Amino acid sequence: MFKFNVNLTDNDYLEYNKFWNFRSHYGKHQLIFMRVILAVVIGIFVLVSFIQKGFSTSTLVSVIPLLILLTLLEIFLKKYITFTLKSQLNSLKKKGKEAYSPVSTLEFYDDYLVEITENNKTEQKYSSIERVSLINGTVYLHVNNMMAYIIPISSFENKMHYDRFVEFIKTKISIIDNYN
Repeated sequence: MFKFNVNLTDNDYLEYNKFWNFRSHYGKHQLIFMRVILAVVIGIFVLVSFIQKGFSTSTLVSVIPLLILLTLLEIFLKKYITFTLKSQLNSLKKKGKEAYSPVSTLEFYDDYLVEITENNKTEQKYSSIERVSLINGTVYLHVNNMMAYIIPISSFENKMHYDRFVEFIKTKISIIDNYN
């Protein structure tokens, strides 16, 4: 059995969301899709401009700002998403709502895991965990596309404890993504 006293910070939760959006199995596809949609939408505007006005210097001058906009959007998309995540987290905090449970206990047994928070006790069979992501000593247990249990590196006693847990979880969940 493994038992972790998990104390999550806003930064832990932000790092999880950044990981989910930019590197995870789930988010990478969404990020690529967003980039393609931006390029297609601006490409349509450029194409329509050339069709309506013909290929001329004035048309070229009018589409250059769109191409600059596309370039800037592509360059700063990750920073914009990160800014949005921080804003949402701060907004929820101001309203007195938490996007995550800051303090919990996670207990891992042979057939299931238990999360205990101040207001809730949840039991999950390992078969309900879709995948595990390992990144820089932190473990994300993805229940689905939108929810994960976060075990930050600070929850482990040492590297050996982390390694033992990873070996244990590999026997319970078949999809392990190692981003280290």
